[in-house]
Amino acid sequence: MSIQDFEKRPGVNRVEVRHGHAQAHVFSLAAPIMDERLRVLKAVADAGTSIDFLKLTEDGLSFIMSESDTSAVQETLKACGVQFSILESVSVVLVHAVNMRDEEGLIAGIIQQAITSGAKVSHIGDMHDRLLLVVESEDADKMADQFRRSFLEVIA
Repeated sequence: MSIQDFEKRPGVNRVEVRHGHAQAHVFSLAAPIMDERLRVLKAVADAGTSIDFLKLTEDGLSFIMSESDTSAVQETLKACGVQFSILESVSVVLVHAVNMRDEEGLIAGIIQQAITSGAKVSHIGDMHDRLLLVVESEDADKMADQFRRSFLEVIA
């Protein structure tokens, strides 16, 4: 056993892409906005749809779901009587790095690479060990390859 079996190096250690998602945007909700958001989310939950990356917007909310749930979510949102749009073919790009928030400039460097890739990024989230970016599927693999070239080859 080597030290790598027990601990990972600082910095980016893996980049992965998860395809097969869609993103829903619900907008122009009536007041009181919080009650309307909860009503929409309850309807989506009651339909048995699992969602990720919930984002509250000024007048609504957005989230991603499995692309296979698109029709069910569309029907649910229609039944709620809300304005919405659904963007199909989105992917999640995950950039893994141990304690990334403690690595000065790492998150900024990843976001800078995302911007320079030209990909349309619709959502960014972070955890203690990864940055997650929601992008159109056609750009996801290209972005992931750019991250690998910029961050992984440096430590290889």
